[in-house]
Amino acid sequence: MPAVVRRTIDAPLQQVWDVFSDFATYGRWIPLTTMVVDPGPTRVGWGFVGRTGLGPVAFLDSMLVTVWEPPGAPSASEARFAVRKTGRLLAGWAEVEAVTGADGRVDLTWTEEIVPRPEFLGRLLVPLADPVTSRLFGRAVAGMAGAAEAAS
Repeated sequence: MPAVVRRTIDAPLQQVWDVFSDFATYGRWIPLTTMVVDPGPTRVGWGFVGRTGLGPVAFLDSMLVTVWEPPGAPSASEARFAVRKTGRLLAGWAEVEAVTGADGRVDLTWTEEIVPRPEFLGRLLVPLADPVTSRLFGRAVAGMAGAAEAAS
């Protein structure tokens, strides 16, 4: 079962999108992580890697963008992206949806499933890992939301 984090953000959709879709900066919010991103503009098929750990004790979490729907116009009210984990250690996916509510604030939903490989064994660990995943991404979402609000 995927972990779900919801947050209402007091900032315009474009500002929220700019922060949450800037994969190069994810290391600011995910502990012990540095990011490496593909060159060029983000699009379906574009990739990035998070390296998490200390010194030589680390793992790579590579991801590929599978959905890329940025706000299309200043009056746009929705945006979303999705990624698929493609690394040797972790399988899974993540989806982030942002919708502007009637009050002008953005309702953001971050849904993520992380499954250690090999998947048939990793699925046994998912129920144990979900609370940790929810807490980790809850903190990351709170940090990014704060950055989006501060920039607006």
